[in-house]
Amino acid sequence: MKDPDYTGIVCRGFCIFYKEGKEELHCGGYEILRRSLTPAELEGLSSLCPCGDTLKFQIPPEEEEMRRLVCETCAFVIDGCDYREDRSAPPCGGYHLLRAIRYSR
Repeated sequence: MKDPDYTGIVCRGFCIFYKEGKEELHCGGYEILRRSLTPAELEGLSSLCPCGDTLKFQIPPEEEEMRRLVCETCAFVIDGCDYREDRSAPPCGGYHLLRAIRYSR
């Protein structure tokens, strides 16, 4: 089950695939962020990132390190991930947020 604080920041804020009521589903990026940061830390970092509404529709360039870190442990890989397979859709919100944090300076 997702934590509502993390869901509000990661999923609602940065994920094009988020659906209300599907709180049991979460991406690999969500898990990394939940294990690594408190909700307050995550909120602070997410405020430094570009607007989630714009960011969540972007298809970033493929990065092997991000793919290994986020995608290899993601439960959605089993059913297929259009971003990972052929980049025909944006990545999950966790991937977007981790990438934005990584490059924010």
